Amino acid sequence: MATNFEKGEAMPATERRHPESAQLREKINRIQAVSHELQALVTKVQAQTVAWAREAKVVDLPNAALATSLSASFQQQRDALAQIQEDIKGAATRVAMPSAAALISDEELAALMK
Repeated sequence: MATNFEKGEAMPATERRHPESAQLREKINRIQAVSHELQALVTKVQAQTVAWAREAKVVDLPNAALATSLSASFQQQRDALAQIQEDIKGAATRVAMPSAAALISDEELAALMK
């Protein structure tokens, strides 16, 4: 008798997925979701940078105003990468890095960017 594969039919999910792999599948799904989020954040940063350049808000880089505007996106990117790393390496390896906002004020950052 021919198998589903030999008949050209897809195997039912119950036949190809083992229950003992459920936790791994869940972690992989979470990594994929966070990776998509990270890609969207990168696209957002690129789009805003190009938009500001086209509007002549940015004439050169680095630019303190653009950096300040994108600081939330940068922090979200760092958080997403940390989440992926934690999922792969484990929670014990994650070291929280203080954000630039916690170390210096916006005025100090702007002064440094001049």
